[in-house]
Amino acid sequence: MNITISFILLSIYTVLEFIAYMPQIIKILKTKSADDLSLTSWLTWITADICYLLYVLLESPDIGVVFIATLDLVFLFIVFFLTRYYQKHKKRIKKHNR
Repeated sequence: MNITISFILLSIYTVLEFIAYMPQIIKILKTKSADDLSLTSWLTWITADICYLLYVLLESPDIGVVFIATLDLVFLFIVFFLTRYYQKHKKRIKKHNR
């Protein structure tokens, strides 16, 4: 019973977490802008997720949980690199137009 409830809760968490990344990724790609995003904040999330992934690997290397933690890290890196790219890209355009 507990395993079933745990699996259901982990599944809900996983689906909602990945759905939460999509609007941000889509907005960055559509607007080609990431002015409102903080790289420091995303780096903090990445660091936290790396720690979580290492914890999972050390404590309960269940392939499903490792996969979820890794996939979460991938989405964090996508948002981080898109943010970094578009923030630097905008600065280059401003310098070029001067």
